[in-house]
Parts: sequence; structure tokens; C-alpha cells
Amino acid sequence: MKKLLTIALVFSAGLVMAQTELNVRNAKSVKYTADGKFIGFPAGNKIEFYGSGDTKVRTLSGHSKEVASIDFSQNNELMASTGKDRTVILWNLNNGNQIRTLTGATKDLEVVAISHDNRFVAAAGVDTKLYVWEVANGNLIYTQEGHTKHVKALAVSHDNKYIATGGGDRNIILRDLSTGEVVRQWQAHKSWVRDLAFSPDSKILASASEDKSVILWDVESGSRINQFKDHKGWVVDTEFSPDGKFIQVTTYSKAVYVYEVETGLLSLQQQTRKPLVAAAFSPDGKGLAVVEEYGTSVKVFDISALKISPVFRFKDENDKTPPQIFVSNPPNIQNNRVRYSQDIIDIKGTAIDESGIRYLKVNGIETPIRDNGNFVIKLPLSMGDNFVTMEVVDVNDNIALKKFVISRRELDGENYVASEAKNYVLIVGINDYEHWPKLNNAVRDANDVASTLIGMYDFDFSDVTVILNEQATRNNIYKTLRSYIERVTPKDNLLVYFSGHGHFDELLNEGYWVPYEANVNADGEYLPNSSILKVLDNVNSQHTFLVADACFSGSLFSEQTRGYVENVEQYRSRWGLASGRLETVSDGAYGNNSPFADAFIEFLKTNSKEKIAVSELVQYVKVTVADRADQTPIGNPLKSLGDEGGEFVFYRRGN
Repeated sequence: MKKLLTIALVFSAGLVMAQTELNVRNAKSVKYTADGKFIGFPAGNKIEFYGSGDTKVRTLSGHSKEVASIDFSQNNELMASTGKDRTVILWNLNNGNQIRTLTGATKDLEVVAISHDNRFVAAAGVDTKLYVWEVANGNLIYTQEGHTKHVKALAVSHDNKYIATGGGDRNIILRDLSTGEVVRQWQAHKSWVRDLAFSPDSKILASASEDKSVILWDVESGSRINQFKDHKGWVVDTEFSPDGKFIQVTTYSKAVYVYEVETGLLSLQQQTRKPLVAAAFSPDGKGLAVVEEYGTSVKVFDISALKISPVFRFKDENDKTPPQIFVSNPPNIQNNRVRYSQDIIDIKGTAIDESGIRYLKVNGIETPIRDNGNFVIKLPLSMGDNFVTMEVVDVNDNIALKKFVISRRELDGENYVASEAKNYVLIVGINDYEHWPKLNNAVRDANDVASTLIGMYDFDFSDVTVILNEQATRNNIYKTLRSYIERVTPKDNLLVYFSGHGHFDELLNEGYWVPYEANVNADGEYLPNSSILKVLDNVNSQHTFLVADACFSGSLFSEQTRGYVENVEQYRSRWGLASGRLETVSDGAYGNNSPFADAFIEFLKTNSKEKIAVSELVQYVKVTVADRADQTPIGNPLKSLGDEGGEFVFYRRGN
């Protein structure tokens, strides 16, 4: 039976966590399979299995007396169990059948472990001896003595080099797993050693004791690294989180604690009603299962707020292929360099590896990765070159590196040379809509704007693209607009002009361009302003100028103004001009330009200056259209696209 309760946690973020209860009576310990699909509990002389949530999937019977401990192989195929009948049983995890029974112990066994390469199974208990069998054939390969009181703790390192034991004599013995030879021995605690655990990288051994302490030991040197003691009562169980960043400390005094390994700080404390005997992290890092003494249920706490990264522990020595790193933002990284103008950038991407990702580091700092491999890093930028180094390591220790430079330019930064710049233009005009009412002058406006720019100003015919009527499908407009991300360089400029129907969704507060083939009342077939702005945000131009002669096009812009300044070309700009605010606008009488296009073209044709800034054009159009028609144009910098105070400048030809 599953019960959903709400419990208060003493947690660094002050959160309240959910609890699930599994109906298991008198469980002695708890263990998750390596893939997290099952959770097992010794209960009496049986072993209970649960699947996702509260689903009981299997009960295994085979021991004649009480089962004390179980362990699962890392390939999710085997389980080992042991207990007071002095045997170890190997089980087929897939079908629940017994494979073989291992014998040799002279007294009750208390702990069992399978090596991470699935070669050995080890057990120990009351007779103080360590027994190690071969999994493949069940042969007992060695028996080792060394403890003077019975053994309560047993752990195998994840790299399969070492096996550690501890017990009533307060000693820890570290042995070579293959031979059983003693590598190191500590008299580590003032009372019984109740549990041992290796960190996922096998560099740290944690020992838990009835003296109320947990000590971290450096495996290679034998030196003490840290000690946790901000808890009360005997410590009966301990385990590292899947990513090795946390360690759980389970106490007999009705509480489980989770500490940060590196800092020693307490991250979580959970009280229970009864003394505890065991706990276990789920492999995905989102759950913590706890077992109460003589309890009628096992509680699983939601600890996803700790943001523990899942780590797959399968190691394939034949895997020599490094992970793949894809960076989606910033886009268009060329020659490992990209330019950016704001003080903080969201670096977005994906890290992929078939075996699983162990960690991602950006400039030496470990960064969380989502289950699907996606990551987002907020990176502050200083002026000038910002070097980014991304390191991804898979579970088989293959390394992939990606390095690039984000250049944040000073406001008076690189010298922009107008005579060397290309002025790219995209003009869209639609009269003959397939489903919407036809317009009178959108195509005429588009052609007249194009001819004016090419004929009178410094815009080359080869850099101007005009899309009209049936060519102006949603896909064609978007693909053409997106192509400028690769075509436009930081030394170039882009002007986009749209003349056609517009639409505004008040529920979503979103404006749209309506393409040629779109149906009426079909928002999903329109081109949203947010998509247009996202594309333009990724066009790495010196100046971008967006002009929209469409209803409700004012939703593109922020409400701010800016005047003309000297040398505005040397500052990056992102300007827009719309024919109206959140209102319908006039298409004009048939055969003429729309009021908006008429003012736009009129200013360009009557201008006699060698060069004019976009703010002059915007101001003229705003005033002229407001005087001549019942609509109010708006012209301002575009929303959040990296505008630095500059302006697009139009140069007349022949001057």
C-alpha cells in the first residue's frame, strides 16, 4: 500500500519533502539494483522486491533462517543473499531462480557483497572470517582471518582493487580483493564498526561506528580526511550518493543525516518514529529509503532538491570513445571564437555518451547535467576575451574537451568600417493571402522599399532578398531569416522589412506575422514575434533594423527612446520600427503605398544628407504617419537583443 504523507525536513533550503511508504514488515536492510528498477529488503527468511512506486513484484524464499544482507551485481543480473543459515545464495535477478548455494562458513553470516566486475562474492559474520567465492563456478577461492570479534561491515571498492571489513574489535582491515592479502589495517574507532562504504571513485573509504562517528579515510595513504559527528546516537549505516558529493549517516537514535562530503556541512536531517537499521540512496539520486527497526513499512523520502547527479557504475574497459559535446548557445561559433555584447551569457548545450556521463566541468567547476544530457550555465563575462573550457568525462573515464573564446567588446570596441560592411536586406510583402483577406499594397510597398534602397542607398542588389505572395510561406520566411545567422558577420548589417497581416493573441501576449498560406484563427500556422526575435538575437551583426508594417506589430518593441549621438555606427544596435502599436493599421487605397510605407519611402527619397541615422528615419515616420492616419507607429530598440546604443546608418549613393 502506498501512502503519500507530508513531513518537515531540516534541510538547507527549508523544504518539505514527500514520503512514500512500502509495506515491508521487519526489514533488516535495503538495497537498490544498479539500474534503480527494483528495491530489495531481507525480511525474516524471505526477500521482498518492489518496483516503481509501491508495486510489489516478487518474494524470494530459499534461506532456512533469517536473511541478514543482500547485494546486487552491477549488470543487474545477479543477487547475493546471506544470513543465519551460514550460506550465500546466488539468484538470477531476472526470473528469481536460485543459481547456486555457496557454503563454507562455520557460524552465522551478517554481510555480503558482489564485486563491481561481477567476478567475486564475499561474506563475513560471527566467526570473524572473510569468505570470497568465484561467481562463475561457486568455488571458495580464499578464507581470511584477522578480526578478533565478529564482522559487521563489508565493502568492495568500485575499481575492484580492495575489499574492506570491520566489526566488534573496532578495527578496519583493507585487503587486496584478488588475493586477500592485507594492504592496511586501522584501529579506527572507539566502539564497533557497523558499516563501511567506498566512494564512487574508490578514493575514499567511510567507516561508521557505534561510537557515534563516521570517518573518511584516504584509501591510498590511509590518512584520515574528515569526520562527521553533528548527529546523535550509534551510526548503523552509511553510503555515498551516486555522484559522491554526499554521504548518508543512519543512526539508531531515530534520524538519518546527509552531509556534503567536501565541506562536511549538514544538508538534510530526517527524524523517524523508531530507531533505524539501514538506508540507501536510489541510483538516480532522487530517493532515500530508510528502514526502521521492527517496523511495518520502509519509507522512501524524496531528496531530489539536493540535485544529486545520477552516475551509472558500469565500466567497460573496451570503451575508448569520448563523449560528444554540442553547444547550442552561443550559436555560430567560428574558429572557436564568438562575439557577445552582454555581461552574462547562458551557455546551453548537450553532453552525450552511450555509457553515461560522469561529470561536466566548465572552467574547472562541476556543472549539473539533466537526465537527457542538457545543461545550462550562466557565465559572467568581463570585457575582452573570456576563455571557456568544457570537460566532459564518461563513466569509463573517457574525456572530451571543448574550448572557445567569448569576446565581449568594449562599447567603443572594434572599429566598424562602413565602407567595408555588407548591408543584407530581407523584404517580405503579401497581398494575395490564401485564406486571409487580400491586401491592396503590401507587394507594392515591398518592391518600392527594395528599389529605393538599391537605387539611392548603399545596398547591393545581390544582398537584397524579396519574398512576395505565394513565396512567403511560414517555412520560407523562417528559413530565409535563419540563414542570416551564418551569412552575416560582425562587420555587416541586416535590415528586415515585413508588409502583410499581423495578429495578436491577448491570452499569450504574443504578436505574429501571418504568412501566405495560414488559415484564419490558426495561431500555430503564424510566425510568432518571439521566434523572429530569437533568430535576430543570434544574427551576429553590427546593426540590425527590423521594420514591420502589420497590425499589432508594436508588440515587438520595448517602451524606451533614444536620441541621435555622434559615432553611433561604432556601437552595436538592434532597432525596430512598426507601423502601429497594439492596433490595426491601414493598408492604404488601392494602387498607393500604405501610410506607413509612404512615409518610410518619402523620407528616404527626399533626404539630401550623405548619411542618416535610423533614429531620424524613425522620428520622421512616427510623426508623419500619426498626422496622416489613425495609427501610431512605434520605433525603439528591440527587446533584449544586445543593443549597445548604436544605430543603423543609411549612406546615399554617389556621395
